[in-house]
Amino acid sequence: MNKQSQFNEVIIISKINKIGMVHLEGLKKYTKKNNPKRCYFITSVKPHENVFKSAEKIENLEIIVSAEFEKEKKEIANKYHDAKLILIDSYQLAGRDGMLDGA
Repeated sequence: MNKQSQFNEVIIISKINKIGMVHLEGLKKYTKKNNPKRCYFITSVKPHENVFKSAEKIENLEIIVSAEFEKEKKEIANKYHDAKLILIDSYQLAGRDGMLDGA
């Protein structure tokens, strides 16, 4: 059995310059299909209050405000060393509308 098939859990990490509602909606769609254990949005800009309120309704999402993406990613990888980490591009997560959102 190869190492890839041994992963029971999936952790999603996305670096997003400016988190918008479109990213949260994209995450909801993605999690319905892939059922990750935990999702992390890492951003250097504090999201708008409305985005935070909506994000609180997504139980497996954590927003990290930090300019040090690689450091945060490494900490997550160490915390979930037995899980499969999936890095998702913010444009992929937001879909086509993300290009209009300044993400």
